[in-house]
Amino acid sequence: MGRLWQGVRGVLRSLGREVQWFLNLEVGIDRKDDPLAALYHQPLPPRLHVNWWALLLGPCWYLAKGLWVYASILFTIVFLSGGILIPFVWLYAGLKAEEDLLDARIARRSYY
Repeated sequence: MGRLWQGVRGVLRSLGREVQWFLNLEVGIDRKDDPLAALYHQPLPPRLHVNWWALLLGPCWYLAKGLWVYASILFTIVFLSGGILIPFVWLYAGLKAEEDLLDARIARRSYY
């Protein structure tokens, strides 16, 4: 009977090592060599930071940076308001440009 328990104990030890090896495996994609990996771990830009180029150019700055969705939304707001909201749209563009640009860069690299 003692030999049986020794055999069972040996099997459990080897299974324990295999299970431990399996549990220590890293899961996911290793992105250490990815130069854009730092993009996700940067601190967020300060809220309401003034981007002077975006404040000067308004939605055209968004087009120049390739953010055509944001630019089309802002141009639509100006068009539908009959031009009354132009100062507010330009102010929004100047204050939120950096945050919108960071959101767009992260969205381009995300896998959903």
